[in-house]
Amino acid sequence: MIKSMTGFGRGEYLESNYNITIEIRSVNSRFFDLKIRGFHINMQMEKNIRSKLEEILVRGNIALRIDIEPLSKIDQRSFDKEKFEMIQDILKEIHVSYGQKINLSEIVSFQDLIKSEVSDEINTNNILKTVLKALDQLEEMRIKEGQSIYNDLKERLKTVNLSLSKIEKSTDTFSADKQKELKEKIIYYLGNDKIDESRLIQEVAYYSERSDITEEVVRCKSHFDQLDFYLNKNEPVGKRIGFLIQEINREINTIGSKSPQIDVTNNVVEIKAELEKIREQISNIL
Repeated sequence: MIKSMTGFGRGEYLESNYNITIEIRSVNSRFFDLKIRGFHINMQMEKNIRSKLEEILVRGNIALRIDIEPLSKIDQRSFDKEKFEMIQDILKEIHVSYGQKINLSEIVSFQDLIKSEVSDEINTNNILKTVLKALDQLEEMRIKEGQSIYNDLKERLKTVNLSLSKIEKSTDTFSADKQKELKEKIIYYLGNDKIDESRLIQEVAYYSERSDITEEVVRCKSHFDQLDFYLNKNEPVGKRIGFLIQEINREINTIGSKSPQIDVTNNVVEIKAELEKIREQISNIL
């Protein structure tokens, strides 16, 4: 079943001397992008957290915040001057070397510049446990929202399939209708003169060939079947579905340009409207 990339999770871990609170927020993104803020953790712990989140979430814009509050004693906190000056130096170097001005607030929060005495007492394994709790909640929300998107996409898929069937039925009678239309026009202009039936058949064949959309309809059906197949897979399929929608749009545009029938044009417009809504939905799925 498909999953949404949007979700929120919160985890807490209570120790005798401190309380760990971790929040994870996720929104859609083409890639995996993680930002960790709040309580400063060492590089190895950050690497472990990043690895676990990327394994489970795969992609998305992820914001993780770590808050640690002391319980049994007053936490001695101070301004981390060294860290502040180091970041300032880096930002100046970026500005001088690349002409890119970055505000400090864009990359760190006030909490990131505060040193805490409790830092040395924290068991980093407890931080990872709390991350996993928050991650479980986030995944549950992703799955639930993914189900809602799935239901919506299935209904829209029914709608576009129905419109495609109407197009197919319209084209089935096109040759006969075109022959009748041309014959009536020729009779009108020629009056009592004899109609050249073989020439009439040639003209009908010419119009039919120019407006034949059989191949496009067959390919659209195949793409719709493939789309339905992807919706039921238990793995990330958002990018593959996005590619399919592009291919379907291409076929539908060709149908609209080739067919002179008004009812076909109307159904093409309906399908394109639904495809645009589908495209919006799949931008949110994993």
